[in-house]
Amino acid sequence: MLQLAFAVLAAAALFGAGLAVRYLRGPSAPRLPQALPLAHGFLGVAGLILLIAVLRHGLPSTDNGTAGFGLIAAGFFGFALVLGLLIAALAWRGRRPGGLVVGTHASVAIAGVVVLAALVALR
Repeated sequence: MLQLAFAVLAAAALFGAGLAVRYLRGPSAPRLPQALPLAHGFLGVAGLILLIAVLRHGLPSTDNGTAGFGLIAAGFFGFALVLGLLIAALAWRGRRPGGLVVGTHASVAIAGVVVLAALVALR
């Protein structure tokens, strides 16, 4: 189930990369259909729920030093979720979210994917 959580979160990250490319085109770029950012958010939330379910069930113990990686990844994804909700609130009001918020959201989510990838690879 850890691999499923990773796959869903990796898909959300790839989807987010596409959204980031659109964001970088600037305010003159045509607006995205609302379904695309919502799909990205739902994938991210579904992956986070799967990861939390895996962590609640418990990971088998290992000797390679990855004991806290799942909790760290969940923390990164939780913070990315909060920032994503802030971005959604700004977009709902018709304002373009600032680059700092979008960049922080992306950086924290990528950090979560990297930590989770290390956990999956070393399990």
